[in-house]
Amino acid sequence: MKKIIIAASLVGTAVAGAFWLMKNRNRAESALNDIKDAAKNAYRKMDKRARKAGQRANHMVQEQMA
Repeated sequence: MKKIIIAASLVGTAVAGAFWLMKNRNRAESALNDIKDAAKNAYRKMDKRARKAGQRANHMVQEQMA
């Protein structure tokens, strides 16, 4: 009887650990998705500013050459 109780508690602990892992995995995935979205937005903003700076530089060079 003692072995059955020990086995049942081990199985219960394993199932609880699996549920806990799945719950935290969803949180981790959503956090990673938020980080990815923030990184994409930052990249887009920096790319836009870099392109505008390049365009301004080209216009300044063209004005100086004219």
